[in-house]
Amino acid sequence: MKIEIVSINAKNIHKALAPWCLKSYCENLRLFDVGVTEVNINDNVNEIVAKIYKHKPDVAAFSCYIWNIDYVSKIGGMIKKLLPDIKIILGGPEVSFEKDFSSFLFADYIIRGPGEKAFFKLIRNIQNNTASEKIIDGQLEDFNNFPTPFTSEYFESFKTNQIPAIENQLVYYESSRGCPFCCSYCLSSAIKGAYYLSFERVKKNLSLLLSKGAKCIKFVDRTFNSDNKRAKEILKFIKSLETGCTFHFEAAADLFDDETLNIIQLMPAGRVQFEIGVQSINKETLKAIDRKTDIALALKNIAKLSSFQNCHIHVDLIAGLPFETMPSFSKAIDKCIECKPHTLQLGFLKMLKGTKIRAKNNFGAVFSEFAPYEVYKTNTMSYDDIIKLKKIEGMIERFYNSGMFESTLNYAFKLFKKPHVFFEKFSNFCSADNFNYKVSVKDAYMILLDFLLQYGSKKEIEHYIKLDCLSFDSKGLLPDSIASVRNKQAELKYRKQFKKITNFRIEYFEFENKHKLFIYDKKDVITGKFDIKDIVFDFL
Repeated sequence: MKIEIVSINAKNIHKALAPWCLKSYCENLRLFDVGVTEVNINDNVNEIVAKIYKHKPDVAAFSCYIWNIDYVSKIGGMIKKLLPDIKIILGGPEVSFEKDFSSFLFADYIIRGPGEKAFFKLIRNIQNNTASEKIIDGQLEDFNNFPTPFTSEYFESFKTNQIPAIENQLVYYESSRGCPFCCSYCLSSAIKGAYYLSFERVKKNLSLLLSKGAKCIKFVDRTFNSDNKRAKEILKFIKSLETGCTFHFEAAADLFDDETLNIIQLMPAGRVQFEIGVQSINKETLKAIDRKTDIALALKNIAKLSSFQNCHIHVDLIAGLPFETMPSFSKAIDKCIECKPHTLQLGFLKMLKGTKIRAKNNFGAVFSEFAPYEVYKTNTMSYDDIIKLKKIEGMIERFYNSGMFESTLNYAFKLFKKPHVFFEKFSNFCSADNFNYKVSVKDAYMILLDFLLQYGSKKEIEHYIKLDCLSFDSKGLLPDSIASVRNKQAELKYRKQFKKITNFRIEYFEFENKHKLFIYDKKDVITGKFDIKDIVFDFL
C-alpha cells in the first residue's frame, strides 16, 4: 500500500516537521512505503493536485493548520474526485478541535491530537480492512522513545532518499512537546503537561544535524526553558560546539536565572537567538489569560540579553487580549523598546480552535469565522484601535526591526518622548502619503527625513540619517537633500597605511565636527551594521 503525506507549508524555508515525524515513526516500525510531498501555499492548486495524483497513492494524509486549511479543503476534495478509492486522512490543530466535519466530507479519517501512534495504527487497520472509526484520538505516551527524523538510525540504516534537506538550511527540531503553562490563548495548553527528550538524546540529535551541515536549528519547543536545569545543560553543550550554526529558542524571560544569563553572555556571537513572548504588561490581562509572568523580571532580563550584543533578541506582543486597551498596549510597546530588542513583533490575537479563550470569550471578542480567526475588536479595544495598531505594526517592522534606522529612531524617541507616539504620528504621515512598505532603503530614509524635519533640528536629523545610511550601505545612497562630504584624500592615506582593509569610506560629519571611518569588509553578525570608528588626521 502506498501512502503519501502532503505537507502544505507557509513558505519553502518553513518546512513543517510533523510529516517527517509521522514518516520516521512508521519506518521505524517497518512501514516503509510512506512518501512526503512538500509544497507551499504560494504554489498553484492545480499543480499541487497533479503532484499528488502522479504518485497514485492509496492513502493521502494532510497536516492541517490555520495557514493551509483552505488549500487542504480544495486539494483534498479534488483528489477524492480524481482517485475515488483513495483514503484521505486529516490531522493537525485545525481538525483536532473541530466539532462539525461537514466541511471535510472528502476525508475518510480524522486524527485528533498527537499523530504518530494513531497514524501508524490507522494505516495498519486500513491495510487489514479493520479501520471502522472515522475519528481517532491520538495519545502521547513514552515521548522520549519516539523515533524522529533526526536520528542516526533513520539517516544511516533506512537509507531513505526522502529525508528533508538539511545542508545550509533552517531545520525545525522538537526536543519537547506540550507546555507546563496554561495560557488561555495558546494551543499548547490543550495538551496536558510537557514531555521532554532526554539530554543525551538531544545531544545526539543535534550532533547529527550539525554533521549534515545544518545552518540554523530552530527548537519548536513552546517554552524551551520551562525546565531550567535541562535548558542550562543544552545551552552549555551548544556553547561548547565548534560550529557556525545558529540555535533558535522560544523562551520565557522571567525564568532565566543568573547562571543561565552568564552561559548566554559567554556564547560566541550569533550562536543562539531567543524569541520571547511578553504578550502584555497589563496585570489584569495576564490574570485573565492564565499567564503567570513576572513582567518586571522579564523586561529586566530582556534588557540584559540585548546588552550582551552576542545574540539576536525577538520580543512578541499580542493586541486584542482581554482588558487590553490602546493606552495599556501603547505602554507595552514603550516598555519593550526600552529593553532594546532587535525585533519587536506586534501580533494580533487569534481565537484558535481548542483554546480556552475561544471557548469562554467573556471579553466581547469579535473575530473572523475563517482561519486565522483574528480578532477585530473586543469590549476594551475597538476596530479603529486595531486598524491603528496594524499601521504601527507596519512602521515598526519596516523601520525598527530592520535595524537600519537605529540612530535616527533613538533621536526620534527622545524627540517624541515615547516610542509609540512617534510610531503613531509617523504611521499617520505615511498613510496620508500612501506609503509602500517595499519602498527602497534610500526612499525610506527620505520619507523618515521629511517627517522628522517637521519637529526637530535639521542638522541633527540629517546627521543621524547620514550615520544610519552609511552604517549599512557601502554605496552611500544618501537622500538627495543630504550632502556627502567624503574625504578621499584621507582615504588614500589610510589605504596605503592599512592594506588589509579593502572596502571603506571616510566621511565628515558637521554636526559632531568629526570624521568617521566606515569599514565595509565585515558586518556585525547580530545587527548587520558595518564597523564605524571616529578618526583624527594625526592617526593618518
